[in-house]
Amino acid sequence: MLAKMSIQTDADLSAALRARGQRVTSQRLVIHRALRELERHVTADELLSAVSGRLPGVSLPTVYATLDLLEDLGAARRINAGGGALLYEAGGDEHQHFVCERCGRVEDLHTGLNARAALQAARNRGFEPHRADLVVSGLCADCASR
Repeated sequence: MLAKMSIQTDADLSAALRARGQRVTSQRLVIHRALRELERHVTADELLSAVSGRLPGVSLPTVYATLDLLEDLGAARRINAGGGALLYEAGGDEHQHFVCERCGRVEDLHTGLNARAALQAARNRGFEPHRADLVVSGLCADCASR
């Protein structure tokens, strides 16, 4: 398995795709660019809306397939906020998330927790983990004040 590299630009994504022997396509570049430009947690449907003007005829399955590839490369992160749609964000620093149980708001948490220890503990027990996520749920400040 290739090590994941920091992918912040179209050139970074192109290099990562080529290193894996995969094609650099306009759909992959535009979807990744839009994910970075949105600078928030988005659903695949929101991302489809954001790119449909630049990629006429693009489909939701193409967006999902591209997001899966971007996640595998470390260029995107999937967030399971519980109960709702899956959310995605541009890859980057490792962090956790807070999800409001009332309004569904998702915010980044930078706690200094390191998922590597949990992944290693799973390996030590015979698992083959792919990822570890911490999602804190409760009420956001706005909902808590109501």
